[in-house]
Amino acid sequence: MLWHAAGSSVLVAVVLAGISCVATPGLVEACLEALIGRGDAAGVVTVGVGLLVPTLLVARLAVVAMRLLRAQRVDRGRHLDLLELLGCHDPVLGVTVIAAATPAAYCVPGTDRIVVTDSALRALDPTELRAVLAHERAHLAGRHHLLVTWAITLARAFPGVPVFHALGNATVDLVELLADDLALRRERGDSLATAIATLGGSRAVGLSSGLAAAGGSVLARVQRLLEPPKPLPVATRIGGAGAALTMVALPALVVALPASLALGLAACPFMFG
Repeated sequence: MLWHAAGSSVLVAVVLAGISCVATPGLVEACLEALIGRGDAAGVVTVGVGLLVPTLLVARLAVVAMRLLRAQRVDRGRHLDLLELLGCHDPVLGVTVIAAATPAAYCVPGTDRIVVTDSALRALDPTELRAVLAHERAHLAGRHHLLVTWAITLARAFPGVPVFHALGNATVDLVELLADDLALRRERGDSLATAIATLGGSRAVGLSSGLAAAGGSVLARVQRLLEPPKPLPVATRIGGAGAALTMVALPALVVALPASLALGLAACPFMFG
């Protein structure tokens, strides 16, 4: 939540900065005239930049998002076609089983499909397999791929912004921890930890957008499952939510002051004229 609030704060700040330049050009001109003695041309430039920057930002996001979603849709469709040819449905487990030498388990985002290799079925005992399937079902139920897609979109759209690059990496790791926590509501932590270690660093075979049971930081996940951290206190949870809300709202608060001042100045002729 905090990572995505930080990323959203950057976008909100840039958009509102552009809107404020358009909405309050008179205030900008007055400030520049007081500082350098000239403000006429600066007002025109300010309005132009204010219109251009948010427009380019939204357009860039839209183009990158459409390209990424299109690539994921094609990738997913091709993979599902291969699963129809090479996989077989296990009605007991409710998964698609494929023959592969590498033990792996993953879900196909945007569907209800969970895929497990036959070597994983041989390598995992029943409790470990249940824990892995609970982890993958948590991914599908929570639509974690949407968070990952949004983070990747930001990172690709603005590769020069460090917070967006860090957001993409953090989201991939944190959704795995989130799915682990949800799986632990039904399964044992040591079973899931052993299963993750058994599956190793395997990834979704041929599916770039797949969420694999052994994804993220494997070592950190195993350590966290074997030595679970204490639950966050209620005060910490409330403080974290408040910090996330503040990060998103702060740009709006910063813009609100000059906007209110500009509206007040605009109202002066009507009030005292």
